[in-house]
Amino acid sequence: MRLVLILILLLTAGLAPAQGLAPEDLFKQGREVFRNNCAQCHRANGEGLPGTFPALNQNPFVTGDPQPVIATVLNGRKGKLGQMPTWKEKLNDREIAAAVTYIRHAWANRAPAVTPEMVQAIRGK
Repeated sequence: MRLVLILILLLTAGLAPAQGLAPEDLFKQGREVFRNNCAQCHRANGEGLPGTFPALNQNPFVTGDPQPVIATVLNGRKGKLGQMPTWKEKLNDREIAAAVTYIRHAWANRAPAVTPEMVQAIRGK
């Protein structure tokens, strides 16, 4: 009985990537989150609207350190081009990780994925 319980725990622990935690899964979910929440301003091609909404494609801010990107999505931003809304009350950690993963690897961008745990750590600050 004890061996069966240990085996079940080991198998269950091994299923986490198959349940959608893999970077490819985050990217796919992120594409949907982006289309539904971000593309209206930043455009489906990531080019934004010059002078109004910044481009995300080939943007060093997007492809650099992921922490400021995550913080911007969570908390919004005020800048020369206007204001980006806060998403921390509308999207959960997985959805934000997915959207940030998507913009960091879509179009011509090739930055690594972020995880829900990274979002959770920044949300908690």
